Amino acid sequence: MPVNWTGIYFGANAGYGWASGSSNTVFGGGATNTLLAATGLVIPAGATTPLGLGATELGGTGLSSSSSPRGGIAGGQIGFNWQAGMVVFGAELDAQWSGQSNTVSLICTPPTPGCTASEAIKIRSLTTGRARFGLAFDWLMPYVTAGGALVNARNDLTVNVGGLSASFPPLSGTTLGWTAGAGVDVALSSNWSARLEYLHIRANGITSSVLIPGVLGNGSAAETATYRDNIVRVGLNYRIGPRGGPGVLETRVLPGSAYALNYDFLPSIAIPSDKAKSVTRPHDGTAVAQQPPEQAVAMPSDKAKSMMRPHDGTVVADAVSQVVPQPAQAAQQVPQQAAPIASEPKTAKRSAKNFLEIGDVDDLDGLSAEPEPPKLPSKKLREKEEDESQRLKRIMAICAGC
Repeated sequence: MPVNWTGIYFGANAGYGWASGSSNTVFGGGATNTLLAATGLVIPAGATTPLGLGATELGGTGLSSSSSPRGGIAGGQIGFNWQAGMVVFGAELDAQWSGQSNTVSLICTPPTPGCTASEAIKIRSLTTGRARFGLAFDWLMPYVTAGGALVNARNDLTVNVGGLSASFPPLSGTTLGWTAGAGVDVALSSNWSARLEYLHIRANGITSSVLIPGVLGNGSAAETATYRDNIVRVGLNYRIGPRGGPGVLETRVLPGSAYALNYDFLPSIAIPSDKAKSVTRPHDGTAVAQQPPEQAVAMPSDKAKSMMRPHDGTVVADAVSQVVPQPAQAAQQVPQQAAPIASEPKTAKRSAKNFLEIGDVDDLDGLSAEPEPPKLPSKKLREKEEDESQRLKRIMAICAGC
């Protein structure tokens, strides 16, 4: 059956992502002067160390970096499709764990003697909500997709300045961006399908802020980051909806009335009961129709004895009057014997009403298939009658001269 993509589906995916990121981090002190109670010194506004003269002074210092986080991704998705002809509309929500990471080394700007830093940038998660538009070619459905994306990234910053090193709290933030891509779904069976998909994701303005570690001074670090991510993934989905696809056969189910339950489709086979009774089956398997006994055309023995054959070759009969009717009677009997044979109709077939009678009808089929008894040729019969008539005339002529 053709695949019907309509339905709700869910599944899992895995793939690989490569991104490019940029970030700017700015260090600064408070907006007003801060008095240190322990030492009685004042930290000027915007400075991070007393009097703004400390070896670890970071006020007005910043970091600019470019990174290329790469790594594997994995997650799950849920969505729905609605198919109208070849066009498939749908929506999908997916969430991805991301292992994309990159570590970069930086120099503080403006250049500060002995100030360096390192950033370990990680894209931690990706979440997208997208619309989909596809064209169904039976088991193959290419599609395009676009929507919104949430990107969560983290920056683990370490700064070395004035001979001291300190790790900042993680700079982590989430921002809303957009995504677009394309893919293809391949139906594996009625409900299972596989997927290959590419997405481009952009997330601008990820912001975060943390305090500067106390060993380096007082103040904060504020970061703004932008990421452009590309992911390729494969997925496996299970769809809840109409059946269809490879391995599903399209079978037409006939209604109950379409089945032949009364066996009326069998051919009519009729055999008259009186004819069936007149058929006998010998031991050799052939069918022979019973015929009325033939009447012999012969003169009685006492009449034959009264006939005398003289030495001249003529035949003399004492009672010609008794012999004459005999040939005429025999001539009448011969046609009567042939008439039933010639006029006997072919055996009709009896109709079978159910399967139990089919065997009986099959046995009677052999009877109707047997050859009919041979017919006496009418020409020979007439010749025989004429010969008998001529012979009787000669006998009557001899008797008349006696």
